Amino acid sequence: MEKNNIVRIIGTYLSGRFSPETEEKVQKWIIKDRDTEEKEKASLEYWDQLEAKTDPDTKLALNRVNQKIGYKKIVPRPFYQKRMSIAAALIPLLIIAGSYLYYISTKDKWVEISVAYGDKKHFLLPDSSEIWLNAGTAIKYPEKFSKAQRLVYLDGEAYFSVRKDAAKPFIVETSQLSVKVLGTQFNVKAYADDELVTTTLTSGKVEVTPPVQGSQILKPNEQLTYDKKTSAVNITEVSPTDADGWITGKLIFTDAPFTEILQTLERRYNVTINHTMNVPASKRYTVRFLKNENLEEVLPVLSEMIGFSYQIQRDKVELIKKQ
Repeated sequence: MEKNNIVRIIGTYLSGRFSPETEEKVQKWIIKDRDTEEKEKASLEYWDQLEAKTDPDTKLALNRVNQKIGYKKIVPRPFYQKRMSIAAALIPLLIIAGSYLYYISTKDKWVEISVAYGDKKHFLLPDSSEIWLNAGTAIKYPEKFSKAQRLVYLDGEAYFSVRKDAAKPFIVETSQLSVKVLGTQFNVKAYADDELVTTTLTSGKVEVTPPVQGSQILKPNEQLTYDKKTSAVNITEVSPTDADGWITGKLIFTDAPFTEILQTLERRYNVTINHTMNVPASKRYTVRFLKNENLEEVLPVLSEMIGFSYQIQRDKVELIKKQ
């Protein structure tokens, strides 16, 4: 295969922009012995392109890669050695990554499941609790829960229906919040690149612990929102469908900033959205799409509400501010 084609395929794959069906075919191609050296070079070239962009999202992406493969930087090394270690980090990721990533650490027996953009997943945890993962979400949990607690780590959005066990509290840890329950149904939205982290309770009782304030007890149909920038904590009443509507295809924005809307659309429809609009962070929007609308049905509504025109080219969307 020509080098240019290999570079294009590897770059698209690592950026997570293939459909689940295409990803499966690409995985089979990656693990074949043919063109191995070119595949490694392509992965390194992809990293070099990211390295030029020192924005927080790029660093976060690298941290996620390193966490998944267990890579830890111990001492400074020459640039050449650094590049080779990064290449070694990216290639195993190619082999194990996909629409759903199922990974078991041989030492600690942890299971990690990831869901690609444009997809969702439903499964049972070791205690028979149910969980639904939204697009772009990763969760990690032990293959067998301990006798003292049921601990899971979440990056993204998930809806939990927890089996009651008073002797084993169920704990969801995110980068910003800790949610502790005994038996209940609740939603946690904690994407690393979102400004807000939310916990929404539909039944039972949960204890939410933000990083800089005391624990808060939520009642059914209450939502706690934590602002990463200001550390502000806000608790409001919400509709029961606001918590788990995404599971059935509903798209609900309540007092959401412009950036959150765009990030949600990118994950939901597996697209890249580009724009040069300057929308104040204080500007918030509330809108509901309740009939599993596609992107072509959602954008006209948002364009009128926010004030932009748009162009769609395959998996890319360009937003243009209306004059």
